[in-house]
Amino acid sequence: MINQAQIGDFVKPDFWAVGERLLEDDGFSDLSFPGCQFRLPGGWDYLWAVNIKITGRVPRRDGSYRCRIEFVGDGAPSTFTGGFITRTK
Repeated sequence: MINQAQIGDFVKPDFWAVGERLLEDDGFSDLSFPGCQFRLPGGWDYLWAVNIKITGRVPRRDGSYRCRIEFVGDGAPSTFTGGFITRTK
């Protein structure tokens, strides 16, 4: 069972055609950006600031779990979506 997301886990947000592996955050935060757990590549060399919470209790057949993904807002409210997370070896 996956209890917490880790760097290198594969995450596929709902409505994305493909997912990506979680990257380490750079530790930046300021008055308008509270910081985040991870960075998620999103195409065109863009890194999304994300927080991940595992919501699924039972793995699917492919070993993935449901998760809640927070796209952390920078001077704006965060947005949320569901997705799947898979532990990579």
